[in-house]
Amino acid sequence: MTDEPGGGAFDKHRNLLFSVAYRVLGVAADAEDVVQDTWLKWSAADRSQVADPKSYLVRITTNLAMDRLRSAP
Repeated sequence: MTDEPGGGAFDKHRNLLFSVAYRVLGVAADAEDVVQDTWLKWSAADRSQVADPKSYLVRITTNLAMDRLRSAP
């Protein structure tokens, strides 16, 4: 995923993002899906407006994981 601009920041924090998603969801497959969705949002974001990529990525991951948890049957 480092071929894309900004991929380095994502790759650097990928393990942390997985941990955050897994703590919220408790299922590895769902956590991986959330990390993938985080990558999609990160790749579409205007990163010139992001002062702290780590915090931004963790916030996206947390929000997506909580959304997935709320929508679970």
